[in-house]
Amino acid sequence: MKVIPYISFNGNCEEAVNFYQSILGGKISSIKFSELPAGEGMSPSENWQDKIMHAALTFEDGNTIYFGDTWEEYPVKTGNYSTIHLVVENEKDVYEFVQKLSEEGEITMPAEKTFWNSVYGSLIDKYGISWGIEFEIK
Repeated sequence: MKVIPYISFNGNCEEAVNFYQSILGGKISSIKFSELPAGEGMSPSENWQDKIMHAALTFEDGNTIYFGDTWEEYPVKTGNYSTIHLVVENEKDVYEFVQKLSEEGEITMPAEKTFWNSVYGSLIDKYGISWGIEFEIK
Protein backbone atom coordinates (compact mmCIF):
# COMPACT_ATOMS: atom_id res chain seq x y z
CA MET A 1 0.00 0.00 0.00
CA LYS A 2 1.13 3.52 -0.76
CA VAL A 3 -0.22 6.52 1.15
CA ILE A 4 -0.24 9.94 -0.54
CA PRO A 5 -1.34 13.07 1.33
CA TYR A 6 -3.77 15.25 -0.63
CA ILE A 7 -4.04 18.95 0.26
CA SER A 8 -6.96 21.03 -1.01
CA PHE A 9 -7.04 24.80 -1.47
CA ASN A 10 -9.59 27.54 -2.17
CA GLY A 11 -8.11 28.84 -5.42
CA ASN A 12 -4.47 29.40 -4.43
CA CYS A 13 -3.15 25.88 -5.08
CA GLU A 14 -0.68 26.89 -7.79
CA GLU A 15 0.92 29.47 -5.49
CA ALA A 16 1.12 26.94 -2.64
CA VAL A 17 2.64 24.13 -4.73
CA ASN A 18 5.29 26.51 -6.10
CA PHE A 19 6.07 27.62 -2.53
CA TYR A 20 6.48 24.03 -1.32
CA GLN A 21 8.63 23.08 -4.31
CA SER A 22 10.90 26.10 -3.73
CA ILE A 23 11.71 24.72 -0.27
CA LEU A 24 11.39 20.94 -0.58
CA GLY A 25 12.44 20.44 -4.21
CA GLY A 26 10.72 17.86 -6.37
CA LYS A 27 8.97 18.03 -9.72
CA ILE A 28 5.51 19.52 -10.25
CA SER A 29 2.97 18.09 -12.65
CA SER A 30 -0.51 19.58 -12.85
CA ILE A 31 -3.75 19.91 -14.75
CA LYS A 32 -6.03 22.96 -14.69
CA PHE A 33 -9.82 22.88 -14.75
CA SER A 34 -9.68 24.42 -18.25
CA GLU A 35 -7.96 21.24 -19.47
CA LEU A 36 -10.85 18.94 -18.51
CA PRO A 37 -12.38 17.06 -21.44
CA ALA A 38 -15.81 18.39 -22.44
CA GLY A 39 -18.79 16.25 -21.50
CA GLU A 40 -17.27 14.64 -18.41
CA GLY A 41 -19.94 16.11 -16.11
CA MET A 42 -17.54 18.64 -14.63
CA SER A 43 -18.17 22.24 -15.51
CA PRO A 44 -16.31 24.75 -13.36
CA SER A 45 -17.27 28.42 -13.65
CA GLU A 46 -15.36 30.84 -15.84
CA ASN A 47 -13.58 32.16 -12.70
CA TRP A 48 -12.25 28.67 -11.90
CA GLN A 49 -10.88 27.69 -15.33
CA ASP A 50 -7.31 28.70 -14.42
CA LYS A 51 -7.32 26.93 -11.06
CA ILE A 52 -5.53 23.62 -10.41
CA MET A 53 -7.77 20.55 -10.62
CA HIS A 54 -4.92 18.24 -9.62
CA ALA A 55 -1.19 18.62 -9.03
CA ALA A 56 1.54 16.30 -7.82
CA LEU A 57 4.86 17.23 -6.26
CA THR A 58 7.07 14.17 -6.74
CA PHE A 59 10.44 13.76 -5.07
CA GLU A 60 13.55 11.85 -6.20
CA ASP A 61 12.81 9.01 -3.77
CA GLY A 62 9.37 8.46 -5.34
CA ASN A 63 7.33 10.05 -2.54
CA THR A 64 4.56 12.37 -3.66
CA ILE A 65 2.18 14.96 -2.24
CA TYR A 66 -1.03 15.67 -4.17
CA PHE A 67 -2.75 19.07 -4.30
CA GLY A 68 -5.83 20.62 -5.85
CA ASP A 69 -8.20 23.54 -5.72
CA THR A 70 -11.52 22.37 -4.35
CA TRP A 71 -14.76 23.10 -6.21
CA GLU A 72 -16.02 26.65 -5.63
CA GLU A 73 -19.25 25.28 -4.13
CA TYR A 74 -17.37 23.28 -1.49
CA PRO A 75 -14.66 25.51 0.00
CA VAL A 76 -11.95 24.10 2.24
CA LYS A 77 -12.34 24.79 5.94
CA THR A 78 -8.87 25.10 7.43
CA GLY A 79 -8.36 23.25 10.68
CA ASN A 80 -5.99 21.13 12.70
CA TYR A 81 -7.36 17.82 11.44
CA SER A 82 -4.16 16.60 9.78
CA THR A 83 -0.39 17.06 9.64
CA ILE A 84 2.07 16.42 6.84
CA HIS A 85 4.96 14.59 8.54
CA LEU A 86 8.29 14.62 6.73
CA VAL A 87 11.18 12.40 7.78
CA VAL A 88 14.26 14.06 6.30
CA GLU A 89 17.76 12.75 5.63
CA ASN A 90 19.79 15.09 7.84
CA GLU A 91 19.48 17.26 10.92
CA LYS A 92 20.17 20.49 9.02
CA ASP A 93 17.03 20.00 6.88
CA VAL A 94 14.80 19.99 9.98
CA TYR A 95 15.96 23.45 11.03
CA GLU A 96 15.87 24.79 7.46
CA PHE A 97 12.43 23.41 6.52
CA VAL A 98 10.80 24.51 9.78
CA GLN A 99 12.18 28.03 9.35
CA LYS A 100 11.28 28.37 5.66
CA LEU A 101 7.87 26.67 5.76
CA SER A 102 6.82 28.79 8.76
CA GLU A 103 7.43 32.14 7.03
CA GLU A 104 4.15 34.07 7.40
CA GLY A 105 2.91 31.12 9.49
CA GLU A 106 3.63 29.95 13.01
CA ILE A 107 6.18 27.60 14.56
CA THR A 108 4.29 25.37 17.02
CA MET A 109 7.42 23.53 18.24
CA PRO A 110 10.87 24.91 17.49
CA ALA A 111 13.25 22.45 15.84
CA GLU A 112 15.35 20.75 18.51
CA LYS A 113 16.70 17.41 19.72
CA THR A 114 14.03 15.43 21.52
CA PHE A 115 13.83 12.74 24.17
CA TRP A 116 12.65 10.23 21.53
CA ASN A 117 16.01 10.35 19.75
CA SER A 118 15.06 12.68 16.93
CA VAL A 119 15.45 16.26 15.86
CA TYR A 120 11.90 17.49 15.41
CA GLY A 121 9.99 20.71 14.78
CA SER A 122 6.41 21.55 13.84
CA LEU A 123 4.61 24.49 12.29
CA ILE A 124 1.49 25.79 10.62
CA ASP A 125 2.34 27.37 7.29
CA LYS A 126 0.82 30.48 5.72
CA TYR A 127 -1.85 28.32 4.05
CA GLY A 128 -2.99 26.83 7.38
CA ILE A 129 -1.35 23.44 6.73
CA SER A 130 0.26 21.69 9.73
CA TRP A 131 3.72 20.19 9.22
CA GLY A 132 5.97 18.01 11.38
CA ILE A 133 9.61 17.74 10.27
CA GLU A 134 11.82 15.01 11.75
CA PHE A 135 15.31 13.57 11.48
CA GLU A 136 15.68 10.22 13.23
CA ILE A 137 19.00 10.00 15.08
CA LYS A 138 20.55 6.56 14.64
